Amino acid sequence: MTWLKAARIGSFAFIVALFAVVLSFADLDKVRKAFSCIKWTWAVWVPVLNVANTFVESLRLAVILFPIIKRFPIGNSFNSNLVGIMGNVTLPLRFGDGARAYYVAKSEKMSLSSSCSALMLDRIADFLIFFSMIALTAILHPFPRSVTKMALTAGGLFALAVSAIFALAAIGRRVGRKAGRIRGRIAREVNHFLDGLSAMRNTGLLPAILVCSVFSWLLRAAMIWFMFQAFHLELPFMATPITLILTNFGIAMVSTPANLGGFELAVVGALMLFSVETEIAFSYAIALHVIEVAPMLAFCALFLWFEGFKMRDIPDTVRKMYSGGAQASLPEDEKE
Repeated sequence: MTWLKAARIGSFAFIVALFAVVLSFADLDKVRKAFSCIKWTWAVWVPVLNVANTFVESLRLAVILFPIIKRFPIGNSFNSNLVGIMGNVTLPLRFGDGARAYYVAKSEKMSLSSSCSALMLDRIADFLIFFSMIALTAILHPFPRSVTKMALTAGGLFALAVSAIFALAAIGRRVGRKAGRIRGRIAREVNHFLDGLSAMRNTGLLPAILVCSVFSWLLRAAMIWFMFQAFHLELPFMATPITLILTNFGIAMVSTPANLGGFELAVVGALMLFSVETEIAFSYAIALHVIEVAPMLAFCALFLWFEGFKMRDIPDTVRKMYSGGAQASLPEDEKE
């Protein structure tokens, strides 16, 4: 049994057990009634907003890649996002992010180190706006103590991880300057890694990157708000950012395929803060997840099929990324 197959089986078992526990405590008749009352004129906008968000995220990545490849690769950025989505929906532990890095490296004929650091900068920009949103939300609507503690811990770990990455890059650069084959290899990889962060040295690009991140989070919030309307939930304004924040904490802690389980529990927990019945909250969470993921997965499969990339290629791409096979697929000048 391969490690990828074992991860899939383990994730599936966890999802089945989690939903079995939740459903054992739910009134299934209330769940059925909640689904039957969905207002589809609101719900159908969710997949549209999801595709729009994917385009905005692709735009952000294209801006980040611009100083490296000296052109605006919006097409390949969009394709790489779709590959990442398909990977994260069909595989556990966010292996789709690795597939995305591999696709960018291969399609743009750049080193894997540069691709990974560019995507790391993409995530950093995303997280900066996320933690800013948490801070602003906490001012307007104080979180429960447990959520505040979790947010502070996550923010501290994020800052520590970013600092460690840049510190290691600086150390690697100094070590690589000295003579020796191994140190020369270190220097090349560190330089490739720093190339992926070139956008940080261009002050004209940073505002565009952050604006894309802000717009991306607004689109995600809009999906949650539209589903509130679809379920006839008359909730205060702050319910939207709080649900968005807790949902992202939930999917970060439980990295199952398509974020199944963690997504639903986080959404239910958020809505219970606003006195929404458990059955209605659970129905809302399932509906939002299905409407968000299923049409997007179909769109990804169809769009990439026209681009010559098939769904069965995703596991192969992940294996190449994490088994060293990616190096063999990159351009000759990048294998050094």
